[in-house]
Amino acid sequence: MYLCSTVGAGATQTDCKKNNSSALYSHVHTESDFHTPAPAGALNDWTIRNGWSWRGEQVESARPRRRHHRNKKQNKTSLCLSLSLSGVWNRSKSSLLHLICSPPAPSLLSLSLSLSLPSLAPTRMAEATEYLKLFVAETTWYNEIVLGSIVPGEAWRRLPHFFQSWLRNYLGGTLVYLLSGFLWCLVIYYWKRNVYVPKDAIPTNHAMYLQIMVAMKAMPWYSALPSISEYMIESGWTRSFATIGEVGWPMYFVYLAVYLVLVEFGIYWMHRELHDIKPLYKWLHATHHIYNKQNTLSPFAGLAFHPLDGILQAVPHVLALFIVPCHFTTHVAALFCEAVWTANIHDCIHGKVWPVMGAGYHTIHHTTYRHNYGHYTVWMDWMFGTLRDPEEDEHPKKS
Repeated sequence: MYLCSTVGAGATQTDCKKNNSSALYSHVHTESDFHTPAPAGALNDWTIRNGWSWRGEQVESARPRRRHHRNKKQNKTSLCLSLSLSGVWNRSKSSLLHLICSPPAPSLLSLSLSLSLPSLAPTRMAEATEYLKLFVAETTWYNEIVLGSIVPGEAWRRLPHFFQSWLRNYLGGTLVYLLSGFLWCLVIYYWKRNVYVPKDAIPTNHAMYLQIMVAMKAMPWYSALPSISEYMIESGWTRSFATIGEVGWPMYFVYLAVYLVLVEFGIYWMHRELHDIKPLYKWLHATHHIYNKQNTLSPFAGLAFHPLDGILQAVPHVLALFIVPCHFTTHVAALFCEAVWTANIHDCIHGKVWPVMGAGYHTIHHTTYRHNYGHYTVWMDWMFGTLRDPEEDEHPKKS
């Protein structure tokens, strides 16, 4: 049985066959495409009344049409030509979806986008629901590991799943921030004293304590962002996928590269606007820029932001989920690695690894306020004319 995507047009298979147009139905959906028979009357009253096919695709309502003064043969030929173009589009769309949503599991690239449709077939809804459970199971496993190891007793298990995730992000983020900061300072300020940082450039303990206090006040708010992103992924609102096997390793790296480019672009412009829009700088970003010298910058300054400032600069990580398919575990890891990365770019040690936006570049940003807004690489600053190379500051060109 063929399910024609144009309802109410008055066309039948016989009409198309008379015009040698059997190929027009080469991609018109069949029951076997969806592994379940169409609901009774899918092309009749229910479909016409609701304007949706049983699979969840919007179809044309059967409205009265004006009668044109054409003969029947012209009408049928025009109709079949329209169906042919529709078939070409459907075949192209199907090929793209097949590339993005490869087996074995039904990817959310196709399933999650259909969750809000009122006519989603029960079988498709069941598949989507089962797929979303993979994300819930993964975050539940994270909660078990972190909360089960840190929080005494079983009281945390009575919390709703969202608040369990928030508590896990808060405790886990705090530990990553403090441990990475302390280890970083231990190495560069004590074990390797005068190797990476001159003795007179080491921040005082009081300066680092103040940075830790600012970060600790903001940490509960920071933890809300990954919790919300996990909730949206678990609800099927994003383009995330659960396993790399769904897309294969080559496409995984392609998607990851696009994801990181979008994040870099978003953070660059968010950071730049926090400087250019004076009220935003005064009330939000200035909290971070009080640490503007080498002897006040430390790895602990990496998260010493006004809470809203820190959230705004991390929002591109979440927005990218709606644009490009992203592996769920990779997204979670990227957010947690921010604590380590921000420690790295605030330690005042220029690593000289092109095109990485290392601490040498970021130290210039804290002293000039108008250069090096990038996060991971120097490319955005190079593209938009805000790059200042620390090598040129160390070795100025002779006139």
